[in-house]
Amino acid sequence: MAEVLTDFSPASMGQAIEANLFAFFHHLSNWPRVELHDAADCCWTFSDLPFPLFNSVLRARLDPENADALIETRIHACETRRVPMLWWTGPSSEPADLSERLQRHGFFLEPAFGMAADLERPATEVWPDRSITIESVRDRESLETWSRVLCLAFGAPPPFGDAFAELALAIGLGDESPFRHFLARVNGQAVATCSLFLGAGVAGIYDVATLPERRKRGLGGRVTRTAMNAARASGYRMAILHSSTLGASMYRMLGFRDVCPIGQHLWTPGPVKP
Repeated sequence: MAEVLTDFSPASMGQAIEANLFAFFHHLSNWPRVELHDAADCCWTFSDLPFPLFNSVLRARLDPENADALIETRIHACETRRVPMLWWTGPSSEPADLSERLQRHGFFLEPAFGMAADLERPATEVWPDRSITIESVRDRESLETWSRVLCLAFGAPPPFGDAFAELALAIGLGDESPFRHFLARVNGQAVATCSLFLGAGVAGIYDVATLPERRKRGLGGRVTRTAMNAARASGYRMAILHSSTLGASMYRMLGFRDVCPIGQHLWTPGPVKP
């Protein structure tokens, strides 16, 4: 385990929010379907999978004079394979106008909040509901159920869930793995998901999703709290996440506070020319 981060200064939390994400992508090297390239000016993953997550660019610190050329290089590579791309920006991204440059090159910005919480501070309690159970995903069968719920909740195609489950198996399941998954059920029906990635000294919360017909019941908060408790039991002090505008209020109730903007810039290849 990396040294647990206990510095809750704004600069430290902002760095941790990015560092946990970077550490997660480095674990993709355990999966042969994704290439990981780590250069001085940026890190990127590359694959034949038609899902942007697996073709990501992050930790970009580019020379302003060469930034547009590098953006074009990554676009050309994804055009060649006909795969979409996700370019992440955060407090350490350079140049300062990188987000604007990406948008000029055809990227669509999906803004997010980088948030952090002190795991030793109790979150707002949720009224108990005995119909709700939350389990750790520890085998292939439960992982397949988890990935199916994730896809239905996010509106993603089933092949994405299959690929994500394959990635999770490559990294490993169980308490010894840095990548853990939780599945919420209501009266036995699988309805919500969450993932926990332990890296860079902090606990990253990812993949919080609830089936549309089961929303507004606090299920996302419950499954997130379970992941936070697991991280605290493993000795971690800080939890971090990237939240959409819609999800931010729920996370604030759980003790998270806004730290920094995180940009998720999506690029998709155009129609094939005749």
